[in-house]
Amino acid sequence: MTGRSITVADVPALLAGAEFFSTSAAGEGIEFAGFWLEDILAQTGPVELVTAGELDPGTPCAAVGAMGSTVAMAELPPSGEEPVALARSLAGRFGAPLGAIMPLNAASVNALHPVAAAAVLGLPLIDCDGMGRVFPLIHQTTYELAGLSLSPLAVVSAGNDSLLLDTGSARAERIARSIAQAAGGWLLCGMYPTQVGRLHEAAIHGSVSRALEVGRLLREHTSDGRTARESAGGGGSALPRYGRPGDGAWPASGTAPHERLLRDLATATGATVLGGGRVVELGPSVRQAGTVYPGNPMSMVVHDHDSGRLIRLEAHNELVLALADGALTAAVPDLLCLLDRGTLRMTGPERLTVGDQVDVLCVPAAPVWHTVHGLGLGGPGAFGFPLRHPRQEGR
Repeated sequence: MTGRSITVADVPALLAGAEFFSTSAAGEGIEFAGFWLEDILAQTGPVELVTAGELDPGTPCAAVGAMGSTVAMAELPPSGEEPVALARSLAGRFGAPLGAIMPLNAASVNALHPVAAAAVLGLPLIDCDGMGRVFPLIHQTTYELAGLSLSPLAVVSAGNDSLLLDTGSARAERIARSIAQAAGGWLLCGMYPTQVGRLHEAAIHGSVSRALEVGRLLREHTSDGRTARESAGGGGSALPRYGRPGDGAWPASGTAPHERLLRDLATATGATVLGGGRVVELGPSVRQAGTVYPGNPMSMVVHDHDSGRLIRLEAHNELVLALADGALTAAVPDLLCLLDRGTLRMTGPERLTVGDQVDVLCVPAAPVWHTVHGLGLGGPGAFGFPLRHPRQEGR
């Protein structure tokens, strides 16, 4: 083992990284989970973070993640004992106890739940996940693309109801979501039971470490307690051009705080900056998707200070599309997120008002998401938009 671990001191960074990878819509109101996880780790001690290659390939493992409403979860938080029920249910089907935990997705509140599960169960946490971001459905994963079965799906509700579902992925999703609505608004799920050896091709590796790295970076940029607005004496300044470090377009040192943060985020994640400026429109989406997902469709428009373009963002739970003057420039499965220039925090439509200053980032998805099957499961068409992903042009 490498000796890496996640401690109480790491929770703020993990929370900040979880917000970054939540696509700016799914990270709303998850701060409560940070305090909750800190309490658990204070009682159990650190969680060992391992790579899949450090474990015996035959080790039984399963993904842990929550589904449902984070608002409901904040009002009726987990007791911390839910993972015990999940592990018991899955072990009964496995015929052997779990030997490791992996995240469903290392983003939003689900970056914290697998850490808590590993802590409570005394198991290592595998440094990987099945999304690399947030998707609204629990079967929109690289685990699914690799042929792992979502079921048996073990669920525990806010009221400690426990159930084991054994059915197809899409049907398990529908049944579990109905149960969540009836049983308190959220469920903790144990799913994709498998052996560690199968994660080599099925998982996105290094996801937890990446969330911690990005979270530390975000916290470093706000560690002096000042906001960008305070430092810049107003709303900050616009980038002269948008691109990636090293392409001649990136601003030099001595620029505004949000520009330095954008540069560092691009270096850490491979992100591009699509534009930045004032939010000029915010409200219900006028582009209703044909597929029904949890949450209300929303739309917002950012006026790019440099080019004058209007960047329209469509959200269906998470940010799904970015269109510049009507032309599609970025889309799921790539991750779209928003940086608030005033606070240097990741933000989303529910936190914004018209007039706020934001930058729009696009982080490339793991390569598997850009395959034919990956785009079918997590691309624009999966959300009901009959559009070709920008990377498909010219194929």
